Amino acid sequence: MKDKAADIDHTLPQVAIDDRQVRQLAATTDLPSRQARELVRRHGNDPRKLEELAKSINATD
Repeated sequence: MKDKAADIDHTLPQVAIDDRQVRQLAATTDLPSRQARELVRRHGNDPRKLEELAKSINATD
């Protein structure tokens, strides 16, 4: 019998994505909304961490 827990992808955090947070991150960091949403999905919803990551992305562009 297959374990259901084995089917869960544990590589990414399970985060409820807040559209308002995505829009705010995109506006304050000049990231496209799609990229801002991906940052939230991958790294969680800590605003300081997200802003730091977004700034590092902008610095490399």
